[in-house]
Amino acid sequence: MILPPRRATWRRWLRLSTAQYSVLRGLEYEQIEGLRLRGRTLDIGGGQRNSYYHLLKIESTIDSVNIDPAMKPTILADLNDPLPLASASYDNAISLNTLEHIRNDTLAISEMVRVLKPGGQLHIMVPFLYRVHGSPNDYHRHVASWWVDFLLSLGLSPETLTVEPLVWDPMSSAFSLVEFQLGRLRGILKRFAMLAAVLSHARRSGQERLLAPYSQYYAEYALGYYIHGIKQ
Repeated sequence: MILPPRRATWRRWLRLSTAQYSVLRGLEYEQIEGLRLRGRTLDIGGGQRNSYYHLLKIESTIDSVNIDPAMKPTILADLNDPLPLASASYDNAISLNTLEHIRNDTLAISEMVRVLKPGGQLHIMVPFLYRVHGSPNDYHRHVASWWVDFLLSLGLSPETLTVEPLVWDPMSSAFSLVEFQLGRLRGILKRFAMLAAVLSHARRSGQERLLAPYSQYYAEYALGYYIHGIKQ
């Protein structure tokens, strides 16, 4: 299921528009803050050097896989190859802003599902309308429907699979493409770029998500996606 985007509110604007990181990263961190991970967790593309573990509620162990030793992963491995891990050995699998850098991303995603136990939780963050950025390479941008179709084919539960467009509004999506080229003006311009959506929807208090036709229109300008599902 592809969810409608969340509505812009004053409270969210005050927090996200003043963040030092990108609009996309702000939306991503907002999404995972407080995410509870019970049992063994595998972080695809992570490591001890990260900027998001403090946002998570990790209630057991967490292992990480990365090709870059500087990230200090638990397992040093190339995600273009099968993982050196047993099937059905993890309760959670997470990946933030990694799969776009994997040439063989379908294998990497399949391996994430393979190592999950039945009933295990999958959490993925990927960019969509975002500049090409090497780490060291950048290969993929998949639409929301691709994620739904592919993950269902891997055995995720259709009742639990959701793809959430991470978007503030079309104007801020356009801003995000150039925001780090704006120098000292970036902070001020970011606040103004994100302000229009708040003013447009300020009267819709109590409404968490956008209703049609705004929901479909805004979703077309998604900076990225948060994908969640449970393995059958």
